[in-house]
Amino acid sequence: MKAFGFNQYGDANVFEELQIEPVAELKSKQVRVSIEAIGINPFEAILRAGYMKDSMPLPFPIVPGGDVTGIITEIGDKVDNFSVGDAVVVHKGFGGYAEELIAFTSHIAIRPDNITLAEAAGLPTPGIAAYNILTFFAKARAGETIFIEGASGSVGMVLVQLAKLMELTVLASGSSANEDYVRQLGADQYSAYDKENPGETFKDTADIVVDATLGGRASEVGVKALKPNGRMVSLINVPTEDMQKEKPLADYYQVESVKELKDNDALKFLTDLMMQDELEIKIAKKYKFTLADIIESHKQLDLPRTAGKMVVIVKEN
Repeated sequence: MKAFGFNQYGDANVFEELQIEPVAELKSKQVRVSIEAIGINPFEAILRAGYMKDSMPLPFPIVPGGDVTGIITEIGDKVDNFSVGDAVVVHKGFGGYAEELIAFTSHIAIRPDNITLAEAAGLPTPGIAAYNILTFFAKARAGETIFIEGASGSVGMVLVQLAKLMELTVLASGSSANEDYVRQLGADQYSAYDKENPGETFKDTADIVVDATLGGRASEVGVKALKPNGRMVSLINVPTEDMQKEKPLADYYQVESVKELKDNDALKFLTDLMMQDELEIKIAKKYKFTLADIIESHKQLDLPRTAGKMVVIVKEN
């Protein structure tokens, strides 16, 4: 089957078209999914560029992609909650830039009829990350104040919406170009980093700070906004020890895989919200399933981006 991957670290041009042998036999709790659309995530660009090659070396050739939506074409002999023909949303570590994907049922959820292919493909990684940040790492409670850095990004846009549904006061930061969009999502206050220092604007006001910026580049700003005894959650890197000295009584967490966190629980919660029109996934751009478009999508990941997710449409339904 056709897939797109790379054999070395580098810029977007390292991608090449690969021919991958499909998995011949499913395990008992796995399903085979014919992919209709793929979500493109910033973390995949970080891996491709080699920024995590020491902590997370990749076995080449690698086919990235963890977010897909498609149709189940085969089920394992112990799968009883999904059927051939079901439209599903899938979250997996790798292998998504392809025509087909094998996944365990613990990583999938039914795709509601009112969700487009692009929305479904754009949901898994940012949605699950936002859900886990609020419910597990930050343990957010109604009435608290949360400051979201990178609020117009893929994770940030879901965080703003979920935080409002949880009855939190939402402070947000991002570029001035994205202020209207983030306020539309529900942010109560907004600070544009290209006009002011959000850390000073929101100094000592947030019970929870989430650094959802690409590469975790806003740690210093987040620490300033944090209450002395607050909780700070970072997607990539927690603040340095020197930064933490400014708020030594605060708790600092990095988002990571934890066995208590189940993908299908989060996906079911999120898709239910989307079915009820209580959660939106903004799509910044759609691409075709070609080598040129995969490369172009990753070039865009390496640049300052407009709000929303980029997706690749493999098969129009």
